[in-house]
Amino acid sequence: MTGERMTGERRHRPEQPLSERPPNGSPLSDQDRQRIDSIGLSRISHHGDLCCAEARYLVLRRFERWADTGDRLAAVPLLVRWAPTRWPLTWCRLAEPDDWAGDCGVHADLAGELLTPAGVAYARGRAAIEPYPRAVPHWRATWSASDADDTWIGDEVVHHEVLRIGGRWWDPTEARWFTGAGAHLLAGRVAAVRTEGADWSPAGAD
Repeated sequence: MTGERMTGERRHRPEQPLSERPPNGSPLSDQDRQRIDSIGLSRISHHGDLCCAEARYLVLRRFERWADTGDRLAAVPLLVRWAPTRWPLTWCRLAEPDDWAGDCGVHADLAGELLTPAGVAYARGRAAIEPYPRAVPHWRATWSASDADDTWIGDEVVHHEVLRIGGRWWDPTEARWFTGAGAHLLAGRVAAVRTEGADWSPAGAD
């Protein structure tokens, strides 16, 4: 996997109603931290039967058209559009429709599935993002219409699953590197970030 192949920014997230007012840079509150920490790490599950074995093979095989691992990571949101997801999610349910869709948890787990056979070390991580104000009601309405859990959406901060690869942060939904806490993504400003099981690193900590 080459870092250069993974620097291109591919924006496949649906249009979001943004406000001219940027996130305010407030620190991550204890309440938001506890809410995000209560969300389980997303894992695409397996029935242990032929249905999921075939579905997993089908999904991962689609990425083989790209030879480079970085290109495969960048293709995750291209092949699986960002959309509400009802958890738990099985491989057979992910692969069932022609139009594959999944949230950031699906993207992060798929990215891990691509990195592991390539021998690339990584860690799953979480980002606390301060969204643009008008995005929150838009996401809540979208998730409600899909009957999907919206615990990830807070009034001030939203939860986003990311990866730590070789000392750098990777956003599997935007298919781009970011610098960590303090960085700006399409969804808003990263207020804090951490790898799974580690302490939160807030913006300005360095």
